[in-house]
Amino acid sequence: MGAPTSGCELAAKAAARLMSLKRRLLRVWPTTPSVTVLLGTVACATSSPSLTAAHRAAIVDSVQVMLTSWRDAVNAKNMTRAAAFYSSDPDFRWFEDGELKYRSAKEIGDTMKAMAPAFRSFAISLIEPQITALAPGVAVVTTTFAQKLTDTTGQTIGFAGAVSMTVVHGDSGWKFLVGHTSSVAPPPDTARKGKGRRT
Repeated sequence: MGAPTSGCELAAKAAARLMSLKRRLLRVWPTTPSVTVLLGTVACATSSPSLTAAHRAAIVDSVQVMLTSWRDAVNAKNMTRAAAFYSSDPDFRWFEDGELKYRSAKEIGDTMKAMAPAFRSFAISLIEPQITALAPGVAVVTTTFAQKLTDTTGQTIGFAGAVSMTVVHGDSGWKFLVGHTSSVAPPPDTARKGKGRRT
């Protein structure tokens, strides 16, 4: 085959090289969050020039729509819908507070569905999410969040934190591929009084 003749072909070849590198890195450091940072750096270095300003803006807008839809599904306790936003790719990883918690979309989805009946309501807010387009079909999201949960007895607990996520685009839209959530636990007296933090 000859040399690529378009930005799309260059991006496709760069994405293929990146995926190969990602798989090799995950075999060496399968539970290391820094792999995500390294991969993001590689993606930025190899693929970003292929994005026009208009393409970047379109990615940011469409990822924002996905984030809003996911948040709304969680707040509606529609965990089947919320779980659909996690990628079924075998490279899926989700970390919480420095630990690898979930290795598949099914695992995290089953956990969400199992815990939903224990709560009367969910209220999660994403606070000024920052979306960075890395390459065609790849973006990174960083945001802080606040969440309030009310259980079936009426007791409310609140907490906050930060989350970073790599999202990829496929036939069924944008999906979370890799994520890391860091939470701030509520003070003990807040949990006892049943008062959550304001969101």
